[in-house]
Amino acid sequence: MSRPDQVSAASRGGRVVLSAQLLLLVMCLIGSFGVLLVAALRVNDLPAVWDPGLERLGDPKDSLPPVGPDSVWNPLLWVFELGRVVAMFVYPVAFLTVILGAAALARARRVGDRKTFGGLVVGTGAWVALAVLALAPYGTQLHRWLLD
Repeated sequence: MSRPDQVSAASRGGRVVLSAQLLLLVMCLIGSFGVLLVAALRVNDLPAVWDPGLERLGDPKDSLPPVGPDSVWNPLLWVFELGRVVAMFVYPVAFLTVILGAAALARARRVGDRKTFGGLVVGTGAWVALAVLALAPYGTQLHRWLLD
């Protein structure tokens, strides 16, 4: 029979990895697709979401922040800019989150923490899907636009 405090202490690392995965995933989605959607709405060209580029959407920095003044005190500026930084480094972040997720998955399964294991399966799977999307032609085009 296992003690409840042993399971909690043993799977703390898995919960930390899961939290980091989900936070980075949200930031990456805001920094890539959020900025893309704001830019498409700004130029009033929603089909440009499927073909992002400088010629249709302009510079991505022109769309930040989506609402409010362009000042350090605007919290949306911080959220979108930090998300954009995570989205610009999507390849190394995806690699790191998948590797850490796989290691935490193995540990969570070994200690029997089913809740953390299930969350890590979802988080790691989402990052694998995002990595595949980032390596696809659409993802590379979006990444190139974000870097301009």
